[in-house]
Amino acid sequence: MATKPTASALKVFSVLDVLLRHFANGLSNTELAKATGFSESFITRAIVTLEEAGYAERIPGTERIRPSHRFAQHAVAIMRSLDDARARVDEAMARMTTKP
Repeated sequence: MATKPTASALKVFSVLDVLLRHFANGLSNTELAKATGFSESFITRAIVTLEEAGYAERIPGTERIRPSHRFAQHAVAIMRSLDDARARVDEAMARMTTKP
C-alpha cells in the first residue's frame, strides 16, 4: 500500500515552488499568499518549516523570503555532474568513431 503525502506537506512544497521562481528578489508573506492562494498564517508556518530545514532564508533588512543558497549549490553540483557525464560521452564517441 502506497503512502500518500500529507496535504500540509504538499502545500509547503507549493510555497517552495513559488519561491524558487523568485530566487533573486524573494517574496513577502503577502505576495506568497496571493501567489499560492494560501492564508498568510499558513505561509508564516510554511516559511518557518522551510527555514528550519535550510531551504528558505530571509533577505537581510527586508521582510522578503527567498530560497536558500542551498539551491544554488545544488544547481552547481548538477551542472558539474552533467559536464562530467558529457565528457564521458564525448570520450566514448571519440573511441567508437576512431578508425584503427
